[in-house]
Amino acid sequence: MVANLFPLGVAEGEAFCNRVKERRELGGNINNGDDTVISAPRRYGKSSLIKKVVTDMQVPYAWIDFLTVSTKDEVQSQIAKLVAQAIYAISPDVKKIQSQLGKVFKGLGSEISIGLNVGSVVSAGITLHPDFEKKLHIEETLLKLDELALALGKRIVFVFDEFQQVSLLKEGAVIEGMIRHAVERSKAVTYVFSGSNRHLLLSMFSSSSRALYRLCQTMLIERIDAKEYKIFLNELAKEKWETDLEDGAFEKIMHCSERHPFYVNAICNKLWKECESSPNASNVEEAWAWFVSSNKISIVSDIIDLSANQKRIINCLATDPTSEIRGKTFLLKAKLSPSSIVQSVKALEAKDIIYRDEDGDYRILDPAIRFYLLNH
Repeated sequence: MVANLFPLGVAEGEAFCNRVKERRELGGNINNGDDTVISAPRRYGKSSLIKKVVTDMQVPYAWIDFLTVSTKDEVQSQIAKLVAQAIYAISPDVKKIQSQLGKVFKGLGSEISIGLNVGSVVSAGITLHPDFEKKLHIEETLLKLDELALALGKRIVFVFDEFQQVSLLKEGAVIEGMIRHAVERSKAVTYVFSGSNRHLLLSMFSSSSRALYRLCQTMLIERIDAKEYKIFLNELAKEKWETDLEDGAFEKIMHCSERHPFYVNAICNKLWKECESSPNASNVEEAWAWFVSSNKISIVSDIIDLSANQKRIINCLATDPTSEIRGKTFLLKAKLSPSSIVQSVKALEAKDIIYRDEDGDYRILDPAIRFYLLNH
């Protein structure tokens, strides 16, 4: 299925492209018990990378998503989900470890219940006592899970996705402190933190005033090299059309997508679906224009709430990326004061709208936004 070759979500199996260096680094961290925070822009494949590594390593893992949390109770709810996932990951035959469960979680203000899901699959659940909801037991819960894994001689990975959302909560600082206490004392659990807002996420681990300061190894995920994409796409092109991609078509895919993983997949998804023979550069341009037009609402939503000065900056950078944001040329084009430009650029970087490339030039991070600005 084409959708499996070029997914717009998690890439698995044959759809997973390269990331050899990153897989080696993350796998090494997990083997060493080194906790990791993964930094990358949205839709760069962080989740795909993590799932690929833990699956290949055949290490049990539990995964929770903090994207929608807005209160401490919702954080608590996610931690409760982690309990059930972790127990089942450590031992799918939950009945065999029921005695250990009772011993480990005794006195936590909770009960572990054993239930049957559809298909008579045994799974673990957690029933919370009223007093559990009144006080955050995050630290104790995580340490109890570590104790359980250690008692059973298992290693397990906990993935905290969209973790930056915790920093936005009123109780965020307290929760961060609890998590640090648990992470530092874990012996059988290795933690992986990731999120879609790099600025918020990294500030949690890089600011000396924060509880999570220097808690983890930091991994920076970059765009996949064009040489690796060429190998990957040519292999799939041979399966589809019995020939390599035309050089012009490949170069156009790289140009339009700017090697952004999500947009490489978006373009190729349409090409592999609709082209009866190996596509050319014009086919690529048409596929890209169609995708941007079809996703106009989501693209515009990323820029509609920007200030007038920020919009002026990205319009300038869409046509002329530059390292000299205080230079005469950019000042004249933006028609803003140097202080206003600096302030707007900082805000745009914090929102992951723009970034600095390897040459030091400020660029729009999302190629679809850039294309939209250039054509409207």
